[in-house]
Amino acid sequence: MHRVLRIASETSGVEELQEDLESILDLVQKNPERRSDFVIEIGVMLDSLVDGVVETVCFLMHELRWAEVEGEIRSRAADPGDDVSNLRLYEAMLDAFSDSWRDRDLYRKYS
Repeated sequence: MHRVLRIASETSGVEELQEDLESILDLVQKNPERRSDFVIEIGVMLDSLVDGVVETVCFLMHELRWAEVEGEIRSRAADPGDDVSNLRLYEAMLDAFSDSWRDRDLYRKYS
């Protein structure tokens, strides 16, 4: 996941991230016994919404739809603290849990 965040900080758009996002999704799906570890890592990512976090969470959760990640995002959205600008990012991530996710066409896997 760290590679995706590095690439995202150096580029704009999701085209260059797609191969790595698909690799992460494949890794997660092939290791269901590590789900709790992945949930923790996503939670850590949510602590710092740097470039690539929203894209990574959206891409993974559109496919996985993990309730514990959705709950964590909803909790953060309900109390964004002093940085209300993050509210839009949380809303974008929550949208990815829907079949009608607005940004799905940005990713060749979902378009």
